[in-house]
Amino acid sequence: MRFTRFVSHAALTPSGAGGASGALDVMKTTTIDHPAEEVWALIGEYGHLDKWHPAVVKLELSGDGGNGVYRSLTLPDGAILKEKLHSYSLDDMTYSYSIVEGPLPVKNYVSKITVRPGDNAGQSVIEWSSTFDPAGVEEAEAKKIVGGIYTAGFDGINDKLK
Repeated sequence: MRFTRFVSHAALTPSGAGGASGALDVMKTTTIDHPAEEVWALIGEYGHLDKWHPAVVKLELSGDGGNGVYRSLTLPDGAILKEKLHSYSLDDMTYSYSIVEGPLPVKNYVSKITVRPGDNAGQSVIEWSSTFDPAGVEEAEAKKIVGGIYTAGFDGINDKLK
């Protein structure tokens, strides 16, 4: 099932979708030599992270648009990361989500991923950002881990669009 059918074309804002109290933030941006619509077609489906991110071996959606939409991500070591969708916009090519539970050393994690046309024809810019608090590791280590996840995702996108 395509996720866009799951939530329609409207923004989804379930209760509890407020911002994080996160003390740290990470923002990564990359430019890709493919049109924004083509990139969004690959990464814009909330239920398709396993199609382009190399750290996700399996993804399962649960919930509904009224009570929240969740994705459970199985990682290569078998660990499960559960995330909740907070907003989704086809028109703006963006969505935001939070981590509900999982093995990452973060808490109060809220993230947003956006695709927009690049400065040159046929290019797009992907921005992936988050706020969070470290959990059990130093701030620099938490930021390094999250930044590494984003970089691996960008590499996965580039690989899929070759």
